[in-house]
Amino acid sequence: MKKLPPVERFLWREKYFGIPRWIVGGLLVGVIACVALLRSQVTTSERVRAIVEGFRHSSVYVEPGAPGIVNADRVRQVLGDRPIVVAILSNEPMPSSGEELTSPGQQMCDDVAKLVPTNLVIVYGSEPRDGYNPSFCVGPQFNNAANPVTDEARFGFVLIAKAETAWKYRVSPTNLTPQVEEYVLAFDAQAAEAYPKTVPRRGAVPDELATGEIVLSLGGIVAACVALFFLLHLLALTLGRRRPRARRQLEMGARLSKVGEYVLSADPKGADQAEVARKYVLALQGHESGANVANQVEELERLVR
Repeated sequence: MKKLPPVERFLWREKYFGIPRWIVGGLLVGVIACVALLRSQVTTSERVRAIVEGFRHSSVYVEPGAPGIVNADRVRQVLGDRPIVVAILSNEPMPSSGEELTSPGQQMCDDVAKLVPTNLVIVYGSEPRDGYNPSFCVGPQFNNAANPVTDEARFGFVLIAKAETAWKYRVSPTNLTPQVEEYVLAFDAQAAEAYPKTVPRRGAVPDELATGEIVLSLGGIVAACVALFFLLHLLALTLGRRRPRARRQLEMGARLSKVGEYVLSADPKGADQAEVARKYVLALQGHESGANVANQVEELERLVR
C-alpha cells in the first residue's frame, strides 16, 4: 500500500488531540463563519447603523445636531411612500472614503444603500471640500423582480441632473429643502415612463442588522462553549499524560538506583565495569533531564545480571 505524504496523513487522521475529526472540522467551520459574520458587522459603522435603524420608523432620519437647513417634516410629506429615504446628518465631518474618486458623502450614501437596497438614498452631510451638501445613490436592488426597471441608469445621474436644473433657482444657504422637492418631482416624471402600470413603493427595512447581531451572539456563545470544551479536553489529556509519565519516571529512577548500587559495589577492575559505569552515568544524566532512557536501562540491567 502506498504511503501517504505527511500532510495527507495529518488531514486524514481520525482524531486530533483525542477529539474526533468531525468535531474539530465543525469547530473550524463555526469559527470561520463567526469571523466572516463579524467582519460584515464591524464594517458597518455606528453612524450608518443609526441611519438605517431610523429608517425603520420613518423615511427621514435626522441625526442629533443637524443644522436645520433641511426641513425634515416637509421632506417626509413630499416623500410619502415613494422608495426614497433621506438622512439629514449633523455638521460632524464624514470620514474619508480612502479613495480619491469617492467623496466621503458618496461613500456614506453607498454604505447606507447597501442596507436599504431597494431604495433611492439621499444623505445630507458635511464634507471637508464641499461643505454641507447632499449625496445621491441608487440601492443595489432598486431594480428587482417585484419592480423591474428597464433603464436603471435613468434613476441615477440623469435623475439628479434633471432635479438640479430646477432646484438651483430655489435653494439658499439656509434652505436646502427644495433639493428634495425637485428630486421627487423628477422621480415621478421618470417613474411614469419606467413603470407605466404601477410605481414602486418603499418597502420595510430588512432585518439583516438585527439578524446579524442575533446570529453573531448565538455563534459566539456556541463557539465559546465548543472552545471551552476543546481546551478542557486538551487540559485533561495533558494531565492524563503527565501522571503515567511521572509514574514511569519514578519506576525508571528505582531501576537506575539498583544499577547504581551494583556499579558502586562491583570490582572496578572487573570485565566491562568501566563500560557499565560509563553507560550508567549517561543513562542517569538522560533520566534527570526527562528523557526516555528505558532502552538504556534495559541494556544496563542485562549487563549487570
